[in-house]
Amino acid sequence: MKPNGFTLIELVITVIILAILATIALPRFINIQSDARVAALQGLKGEMSGTLPLVFTKANLENLQTQASTNISLNGDLVELAYGYPSADSAHAWALLLEATFADAVFNADDPADWYFHNNKAEPFIRFMHPSRKSSGQNCYLKYTQALSTTQGPTFEIVDSGC
Repeated sequence: MKPNGFTLIELVITVIILAILATIALPRFINIQSDARVAALQGLKGEMSGTLPLVFTKANLENLQTQASTNISLNGDLVELAYGYPSADSAHAWALLLEATFADAVFNADDPADWYFHNNKAEPFIRFMHPSRKSSGQNCYLKYTQALSTTQGPTFEIVDSGC
């Protein structure tokens, strides 16, 4: 009759095999997290892209599409515009247009929010970061550049090398 249970050698071999499998699976798991961050940025870009024609249509109806800087009332909120499109200002444009919470990554780094942003009023763009990447220096962000003229509309750029 064979005794039940594992010998010490069988146990050690099993642990070694599990360690090897975990080592192989870990990089794949890390890659999944990176893919999730990139997908979140792409989702935000899609949501923002879908908002642009709606805002521009409203601005066009009110004959505001040629003004470099103006405001428009949307659902009782004054939204800043540049040539009929939302300006690169999170507090006075995008935070009012999207159903998400935003926090300034520079001043409120511990603030829980859906998205973090880095915004400098002297620059015509804004960077949105995933909550796990609260700094644009980590190269995991969506850059929105506002319209610079009536012929040069807003642009989006996803920087994901650090995601």
